[in-house]
Amino acid sequence: MSIVLALLALSFLVFFHELGHFLAAKFFKVGVLEFSIGMGPRILSGVFRNTRYSLKLLPLGGSCAMLGEDAAGSGDFSTAKGEEEEDVLDFDGVVFAKEDLEKYSFEKKPAWQRFIICFGGVWHNFLLAFLFAIILTVNIGTEFPIIGASSTVETPAMKSGLQDGDRIVAIAFADGSKRSLATLQELSIFLELHQEDFKKGDIKLTVIRDGKKESFSFSPYRDPESGRYRLGVQLKNGRVSAKNLFQVLEYSYYEFRFNARIVFDSLAMILRGKVSRQDVMGPVGTVAVIGGAVQQSSSGGLRLTILVLMNLSLMLSVNLGIMNLLPIPALDGGRLLFILLEMLLRKRLNPKWEERINTVGMAILLLLMVAIVFNDVFNLFTGVYSKLLN
Repeated sequence: MSIVLALLALSFLVFFHELGHFLAAKFFKVGVLEFSIGMGPRILSGVFRNTRYSLKLLPLGGSCAMLGEDAAGSGDFSTAKGEEEEDVLDFDGVVFAKEDLEKYSFEKKPAWQRFIICFGGVWHNFLLAFLFAIILTVNIGTEFPIIGASSTVETPAMKSGLQDGDRIVAIAFADGSKRSLATLQELSIFLELHQEDFKKGDIKLTVIRDGKKESFSFSPYRDPESGRYRLGVQLKNGRVSAKNLFQVLEYSYYEFRFNARIVFDSLAMILRGKVSRQDVMGPVGTVAVIGGAVQQSSSGGLRLTILVLMNLSLMLSVNLGIMNLLPIPALDGGRLLFILLEMLLRKRLNPKWEERINTVGMAILLLLMVAIVFNDVFNLFTGVYSKLLN
């Protein structure tokens, strides 16, 4: 049952992404040949108001295939084929008169309209993630990094002048690495990702005390038991509930930002070569981890299970949105880059070259997806993903 819920959650995120493209296309009167959820052979399919809606066998992926869009555009898979019959073109049951092709073609729309259509999927991912963040904030509040019960701790941090009740809002290392902070989880993840930076010199913490910002510098503290570097302060446990609508939106933004920063930090680690094969997770691994997390939380009741699933969906929705914005051919970001260049140069790249670039990008992307799936299966059978839940 947990795996089914995980698949449904992942499929819903893809559906909502493609819905963004679909609604924008319909708004600008672009012909949508097929709106589908899943990949592979169709299970259910039908034409309504000159658009084919399909549910496909594999519950991963989806598409919003538009009239006049190349086969590799917008990160979607277009399976529509035109068949000429007199003055009408039949795209697998979706029919357009020849004289209307330019009117409803994606490629014939102004650049700014095509930009909005391509950005629609990413926008929907971010919108959905923020809605999840609001629901989580209302239900469980937010945990801030507030120093507490540390007055007797003999560490460089506490000797620097930090006090109980100080709320940490920023951290900086000697090498220039720094980050503004809002939540406890932001601080925890940042410290874990910068263990090597502790060795480079003093740490500077900025805190809020009595409504004012104050900064304190101190030398690193190494935990003698674990051997890992810590701040050397104890932090209060417990979450803070939002008291009004403004705080709900503020705390929800912090939750959204935290998940976005994880994606950017992960991309930075990949570029620096600090990510191993076990750290890479694709769709199979995602389903396995979501399913495991849902199963573990089920003992806490239906409400906890829903909140855990929603938290994971928030993370994945932000991840999906940002990854689709990468300027890689065959992804939304690649198409958006071409459109931006067209708008800046006021001249369009040769459509044939654009399609060739997207086609090559799609081929590379498919090969990468196959490699990631094999990696997922290997990690699944070797117990890598189960360790993440322990």
